[in-house]
Amino acid sequence: MSINNNTIADIRKFNRFYTNILGLFDKHILDTGYSFTEARVLLEIGLLEQCIANNLVDKLKIDRSYMSRIIAKLSKDGLVIKENSTLDSRTSLIRLTPKGITIFNQINEKSNEQVMNLFRGLSEKEIKEIHTSMMFIQKKLDSLEGLQDDTI
Repeated sequence: MSINNNTIADIRKFNRFYTNILGLFDKHILDTGYSFTEARVLLEIGLLEQCIANNLVDKLKIDRSYMSRIIAKLSKDGLVIKENSTLDSRTSLIRLTPKGITIFNQINEKSNEQVMNLFRGLSEKEIKEIHTSMMFIQKKLDSLEGLQDDTI
């Protein structure tokens, strides 16, 4: 398969544009005091309600030792708790604490506000077009195996 160099350049340019819009390189995402990766881990735990670290590693494609450090930090900050699984004593289940749920809700709320601000001034038709395009891109790329998340 061959992709035109201009197409590659445009895709990379869009990726840089979108990461800038979302502020993904801010030291602390959405004024939470947590990095983008830490916030993503927190969000995934909140969405799953309880999980094991291996599920997070697989879903987010994060190095196991890095995930361990993130979980340790979130635990130290009182946002997550690890409990032994009743099914397998070698496995720890991770879930949000009440404080973690508060931060999870804050991140969700601020993320929603960020999207609403991003689309402010656009017509309903324009928003629908962007949404449809995003869902199309996601569907096409989801079907690919081996897609690298570190494309710059």
